[in-house]
Amino acid sequence: MADVLSQQEIDALLSALSTGELQASDVQERDEKVKVYDFRRAMRYSKEQLRSIARIHENFSRLLASYLSTQLRQVVQIEIDLVDQVSYHEFISSVPSKTILNIFDVKPVDGKIAMEINPQVAYAVIERLLGGQGDPSERDGSLTEIETVLIQKVFARGFEMYDEAWKSLENMRVKWYGIETNPQFIQLASPNDTVIIIVFHTKIGEAAGRMTLCLPHLVVEPVLPKLSSHQMLSSMGKKSTPQQDKIKQNLDSVRVPVVAELGRAHLPVSELLNLQVGDVMCIETGKIQVKVGQLTRFLGNPGTKKGRYAVQIDQVIYTEGDDLLNE
Repeated sequence: MADVLSQQEIDALLSALSTGELQASDVQERDEKVKVYDFRRAMRYSKEQLRSIARIHENFSRLLASYLSTQLRQVVQIEIDLVDQVSYHEFISSVPSKTILNIFDVKPVDGKIAMEINPQVAYAVIERLLGGQGDPSERDGSLTEIETVLIQKVFARGFEMYDEAWKSLENMRVKWYGIETNPQFIQLASPNDTVIIIVFHTKIGEAAGRMTLCLPHLVVEPVLPKLSSHQMLSSMGKKSTPQQDKIKQNLDSVRVPVVAELGRAHLPVSELLNLQVGDVMCIETGKIQVKVGQLTRFLGNPGTKKGRYAVQIDQVIYTEGDDLLNE
């Protein structure tokens, strides 16, 4: 923190400046901070947008892990290690020469995304599908035609849930396009274009490896305005998933007991045991309590409708947790 000058020091400084004994350039602080900016690697995405991308793919990682666990009959753990923006050239350079790249076509933007699968993960999947223990340590070669078809089918079906992860924001349709083992043979974007990479740490039994998803700017650009936290929360609140709709549909058909309690009376046990047909009891009258199950949810007045006893609802009684049900 700079020292504070006294009034005497300020007067002396002004006097020296006015007489020419001291030049203004001599007292100017030169604390220039230069920030390096690479125009070939423009940062197109804010931290908030990257966090939104991370939340979307956390949901996808859970769906994919559940799917693979079912297919392989083994516990599969998938967690996000990194979400970052790099140039497409940097992504291709980071991909090992021996790997497996699944290419997916994305509609309606007419673009493509790539999922790079570490061979340790791919071989563990193949070993489990072919009845093995999922140990990829003995594998060190390219995929056979049968193994390529197996990987294609597993991840083509697995990425059907990718649409579900994006559904709250965008109606994205992803379809398996092709598979490649040499990253130099695919061109999703120009070398200097910015892409988003999502790195998944994947564990299948004792085998562990990484899967990296590459999203070119062409695919992400249409949804950029929707990637703010406010937009995401409002969109997620308005739209429901097919699973939620199915649960709601099933709940709507569930029958629950509804009882209208006209009043209450307090009697000694002796009088209760001596009640006979035709006896009259005095009850405490007031609003009729309408119970759903064991809970009083409505208050109303007695009446008739089309020759039947009825209750006119005057008040709804809310309890703790009703707000969550309404959401």
